Amino acid sequence: MSSYFGLDFGSSSLKVAQVNLLGTNKFVVNALGLIQNPAGSLDFSDTKVTNQLLPAVKKLIKDAGIKDKRAVVSVPESKVYSRIVTMPNMSDAELAGAVSWEAEQFVPVPVSEVEVDYSVVSRPPKGASTQPLQVYLVAAPKKYLQAMVDFLILAGIEPIAVESEMVAVSRVFSFGGSVGSSLLVHIGALSTVMAIIEGGALRFSYVMETGGVSLTRVLSKSLALPMVQAEEYKRTYGLDPNQLEGKIRNGLLVLLNEVTSEIGKAIQYHATQNKAQVARIILSGGGAYLPELATYLGEKFSGIEVLMGDPFTYAVAGKGVKIPAEKTVYSVAVGLAERVF
Repeated sequence: MSSYFGLDFGSSSLKVAQVNLLGTNKFVVNALGLIQNPAGSLDFSDTKVTNQLLPAVKKLIKDAGIKDKRAVVSVPESKVYSRIVTMPNMSDAELAGAVSWEAEQFVPVPVSEVEVDYSVVSRPPKGASTQPLQVYLVAAPKKYLQAMVDFLILAGIEPIAVESEMVAVSRVFSFGGSVGSSLLVHIGALSTVMAIIEGGALRFSYVMETGGVSLTRVLSKSLALPMVQAEEYKRTYGLDPNQLEGKIRNGLLVLLNEVTSEIGKAIQYHATQNKAQVARIILSGGGAYLPELATYLGEKFSGIEVLMGDPFTYAVAGKGVKIPAEKTVYSVAVGLAERVF
């Protein structure tokens, strides 16, 4: 049994998952849990926020039946800077020394103020020393990480690793092996994470500051609705053209057209840069349940399969665990729990 669990911090909800890996294509789900974020924020430096989060996190872990204290924790994508970069081929030791300089090129704050982590996306075969490396870099503000760690310790949790949502989502949908190239579209409350994975490797990454809250806000503005009513209409009718004369659909498309434009650019980039075609679009996160979203994307990108991501494809439920109907909400939490040390 795993001695740690995945803890997904979201501004809308908090999720936990604990799994036991049985090789590379099967795992047992030992615990699952979800609770709404009572603060609606993840500002761990704000005492008002942490005072609301603390009892919620403790209740979440207790209700899920998790006894372990160690956790792999997510840091919101909106809080990190990430990029896949091309670097000259070099040894692991040389790479470790070069990543900070490379991070300076895209991190908008002094690199001394962030923690930088990296993973090699692709390395040229032996004998091809002139071919470059592709490296995924991620940098997170030290102050934010320290505030998060302090909160976790206060909650009785020992963080053994902190990962971006993109890394966790890429892991969960690479589990069991993958065929062809998949474009992951993870729609959270505050951001949409896009990643292309091929053969288990991350080949492209991009983050939009557009999520479920933005969609509700633009609908509220376009139809002059209170936010609460706009949220209800969004969840109920979504992109269904037959509801309310298509007004809800048209209001949401004001923003969703920007998302589909970026999806199109990602597909084109992969075809040009990596000489490969995206075979499927996998939707993930709470925003993936927007009614008619999969149908809409299928029409926009004909010839590409669009499906709802299922992080439990290779899972069996452990004793007392019920896998919920809205599975893809747990993509990040399960991906965190699947990390191997």
